[in-house]
Amino acid sequence: MNNDSNAGGSIAGLIYQVYYFLYRLLTMQRGETVSLEKIDDVGTETENEEARTYYQLKHTINSKPSAIKRMSDRDTDLWKTLSMWVTIIKKQGDENAQRIWIEQSEFVIISNKATDTNQFFRLLGEYQQNEGKWEHLKKYLAEQAAVEPKVKEPEKEEKEDKKTIYYYTKNVNEFALLKEFLLKVKPEFKSDDDIVSDIDYWLVNQQHFREANAKNLRRTLYGRIAEMLKGIVLEYDLEGFDKDFGELFRKMKDRKFVATNKVVVVPEKPLEQTFIKQLRDIDDFKSKSIEKVKELTEQRLRFENDYYNALDAGGDDDRVSFERDVKTRWDNHFGEQNDEINEHSTPDEIKNAAKVVVKGVRDEHLLFDGEPLNMDSSNGCFYYFSDSKSPKIGWRYDWKEKYNGEEWTIE
Repeated sequence: MNNDSNAGGSIAGLIYQVYYFLYRLLTMQRGETVSLEKIDDVGTETENEEARTYYQLKHTINSKPSAIKRMSDRDTDLWKTLSMWVTIIKKQGDENAQRIWIEQSEFVIISNKATDTNQFFRLLGEYQQNEGKWEHLKKYLAEQAAVEPKVKEPEKEEKEDKKTIYYYTKNVNEFALLKEFLLKVKPEFKSDDDIVSDIDYWLVNQQHFREANAKNLRRTLYGRIAEMLKGIVLEYDLEGFDKDFGELFRKMKDRKFVATNKVVVVPEKPLEQTFIKQLRDIDDFKSKSIEKVKELTEQRLRFENDYYNALDAGGDDDRVSFERDVKTRWDNHFGEQNDEINEHSTPDEIKNAAKVVVKGVRDEHLLFDGEPLNMDSSNGCFYYFSDSKSPKIGWRYDWKEKYNGEEWTIE
């Protein structure tokens, strides 16, 4: 996949956009608002709307991940973006109103395509450093606009999506205030990893989060914002952002175990999971309820993700203490219900005793380093330890023999 026209590219582009929006939210200043899909892909404005920055994001999937993709001189992303900004400015009124709008604005192309070899940006930089270089840039723009189109340009506005680079270069070149406009344009190279690193660096060095907690918070914020995206404009000032997310910051700053609600991928054959087999064998739920299987699987996988992150934030002492507690709680229920169950018990007696064990552990409220886990995480924990090729806990009296279980030795 090497462009954004495919589904994979579109998803990657959305992730890139949301993370950049998140970075701008985290670094916004008092009196500023940050928006998604309002004035641009991402935008910032002052409270009185007399200063603004347009951030147009251009993300491309590279077929060679180790190599840096570069923005060519005739890159459609470049010229379409410049043309779009020109059109926006033209809509602000007469030439004087347009000039004021330009003075109040900044225009930034954020891309994971490097611009270091791009002729336009080289000449643009020289012009912005020395306005006496304008003629060089002007000549280059005229040359770009003079390249004949290979196909006839659409004339009607509703065919905007069918316009080609010839239309964009021409629209830019003919703009009356082009000289002023280009003083306010700049590129910024940001790889996917760059944006993630910027967010984590800010959380660790400016907000003093532990590194593991910073990553957890970043993932959780991304998930929450992505869930909110349903064709609506998102916009926050500092007060609004604190209202919606401040409690999350405060809760996650020092905690070791944090439920991140990270999206997980259910295995292709979820019924083959050991913990599901254990539950199905005691008729814990309707055997054909695939939705229930997915729900329980997601709980197990989310716990696993969060547990590993918690161990990164904590240490081996936390693991030993937690697992001893989990084992003790399970053992209390298991021993009480299966004390009199054996090979001579009826199938119903075996199943009913096992069901009570499951119900008991589902009602448990686990703690990690003294911090309570939510119910989903607690349940997911017991599913996690009752899974794998050699599970550590089970429900039936004979679960070790039946599911290749192992003695849970905690070291």
